[in-house]
Amino acid sequence: MNSIRHAILLGFALIAAGGAIFCIKTISLGYPVAPGVMTSVWDFEIYLEFEGQDEPARIEVYLPAGDVARTFPQEQFYNGPFGLSLSTERQTRNRKAIWTYRYPNNRKVLRYTAQTTGETAATPLPGAFRAADPEPAGFEEEPIRRQAFIVWTGDLRRRSADDRSYVDLAIAEIFKPRDEGELYADELAVLLDGPGNLSRLELATETLRAAGVPARIANGVFLTESRRRVELKHWLEYHMDGEDFRFFPEGPQSRFFTIWYGARDLVRATGVGDVAVQLALQERRNSAVELVKRGGDDRWGGLEHIFTFSDLPLTTQLVYKVLITIPVGITILVFLRQFIGVKTLGTFMPVLIGIAFRETALLNGLLLFSLLIALGLALRFYLERLQLLLVPRLAVVVIFIVMVMAGITIALTNSNQAIGLSISLFPIVILTMTIERMSIVWEETSAGEAIKQGLGSLAVAAVTYLAMTNDFVEYWMYQFPELLLVLMGLCVLMGRYTGLRLSELWRFRELSR
Repeated sequence: MNSIRHAILLGFALIAAGGAIFCIKTISLGYPVAPGVMTSVWDFEIYLEFEGQDEPARIEVYLPAGDVARTFPQEQFYNGPFGLSLSTERQTRNRKAIWTYRYPNNRKVLRYTAQTTGETAATPLPGAFRAADPEPAGFEEEPIRRQAFIVWTGDLRRRSADDRSYVDLAIAEIFKPRDEGELYADELAVLLDGPGNLSRLELATETLRAAGVPARIANGVFLTESRRRVELKHWLEYHMDGEDFRFFPEGPQSRFFTIWYGARDLVRATGVGDVAVQLALQERRNSAVELVKRGGDDRWGGLEHIFTFSDLPLTTQLVYKVLITIPVGITILVFLRQFIGVKTLGTFMPVLIGIAFRETALLNGLLLFSLLIALGLALRFYLERLQLLLVPRLAVVVIFIVMVMAGITIALTNSNQAIGLSISLFPIVILTMTIERMSIVWEETSAGEAIKQGLGSLAVAAVTYLAMTNDFVEYWMYQFPELLLVLMGLCVLMGRYTGLRLSELWRFRELSR
């Protein structure tokens, strides 16, 4: 394999690897692609208050289901003197908190809090529910109800063409709005205990299971607004023909929060009296990136913990927020030199100057850079007459630059100019080496060439500064460091370009005619 083909394959392989990791983090893990994206996080609370009766007490409360594909960052329990144990039901996968106490008396309070982003219609149903065989329909023990169910479902089958139409007909008939005086069909009148949604949902669940369709009742709350007292809601979930479905009797919901499955009550208590249950919701705005990180999705083997800086100490993170943008400036420099033909002083000196502009801002940095370079060149040519050696000559230039910077800082500070505080951070070594390099070009070629390279360096430094301080670039490079592989691949591909640069096409335009 020759070097050209090898370089091209390596370049595209690096780009593909970095792009693949980027896609995984944005599409699968949910990282936002724009900085400053905020999302709604809901504080959810279950508040229990009851009266102790001086006898062994046991309070069981269903907790938010843990098998739903949603961001569920944290939860806390406030137990007081009660003991707490957690359990999971094998069949339904419901989570329960069980509080116990030997002889409670007086008024007691228990609390459970959690944070969540909730679910939407696009949230998939748990894989275990999809793959499970449908439970057999629990026909009523009463002969009349059992016969009514058989007659009604048989009539549904005759009027349907497949499972999809069967389910649609069943749900439509069970939940069809009726006027006050309108009666149910004879069979439905026997099967439905009352007008509440829960009894209809129980009948819908049994009807779908009788057709071999996995179905269950889901219980939770609708995430619509912050409220101190939230009403429990119930809806139907089922899986058919490879698709997930949710039916809300009160109409489609944009966002909701599942707590448990089945027709049982949220709270079951023994040994206590006067139990009061209160559900509360409060909406908060939070960073989407932080929420994804707190979610702890390990589907990709902790990939987000490998290509991230969030696990580093805070001081180190702040350093890398600046350092990680330097490859962007270098890539831009390579493009400008390889394809445009911009001449600069040194190889990566313009990028270092662009980093220095972060402390002084662009316009102030350009003015200060030009002033200090002009004064430094004047001193450099004066020292040339003294025929000093290289190291002492550079030392004199450094001391002179420090003196000039100190003078400018004092002058601007006395005139209440805030820029004086940031001049002291201007890299002295960068200025010194730029002056030395520019003077050498001046002597070896011409003053015009030195000025041209100096202006080219300023132009490249300005472009790289604008790129490295862009909010999107800073966000992408810090949150998606795998993009370094993409930049490396681009540099490898640009490194094989040997054609004419844009400046050379302009320079030799007469030959093309």
